[in-house]
Amino acid sequence: MEQIQDFLESKLTGKIRKGALLLQKKPSPEFEQLVYSCLKKELDTNKSWETQSELIKAAGLCNYKSIIQLIMPIVDRNEEYDMVTISTGLTFFRLQRRDLKDIEPLRAKLSTIKYSLGYGMLDAIGYDRMLLAELDIKELISHFWDFGRNRPRGYVDPRYGLAAACAGWEPAIVKPFLQHCITTGDAPLKYVAENSLKQKYVKLR
Repeated sequence: MEQIQDFLESKLTGKIRKGALLLQKKPSPEFEQLVYSCLKKELDTNKSWETQSELIKAAGLCNYKSIIQLIMPIVDRNEEYDMVTISTGLTFFRLQRRDLKDIEPLRAKLSTIKYSLGYGMLDAIGYDRMLLAELDIKELISHFWDFGRNRPRGYVDPRYGLAAACAGWEPAIVKPFLQHCITTGDAPLKYVAENSLKQKYVKLR
């Protein structure tokens, strides 16, 4: 814990990033104010998107609710292809939902959601193995069936988290979606979809 504090108190963005990465491995409630200060400074100076992303992810894993006011402008901008927005989508969903059955924070954004914000939110569903109601599952699959289809070459398929979460959902509901994912040609998506068809959770990237 002392090492995390030392890194987060550094003036060097690289060391701050290391502190955020360590905090993701060992989440703790005690660094909320320090992470808030680091993130505010990083966002104000815009020094490093990598450091911003790792601080935002650490805040989500540690349930630092105060961070929401810093990331709301990023959520509202809803930038199409942006790594910080991906991390923001992940953390925003984690901090705003009531429990692992609640998709309201995502549902509220469905009409406007773009690649990066959607990617992050869907990752939250998969990484946290959210167990959703049947109607919620159907709604998500319907909305995100071809999500990201027109993304630029080289960008990963944003449905990875959704396909991974399907491992814990009713097979009859998710089977057509998973079979569809397998045919897309995206190797990581194909891998999680094939395992989800077997109702098998796998370690995610």
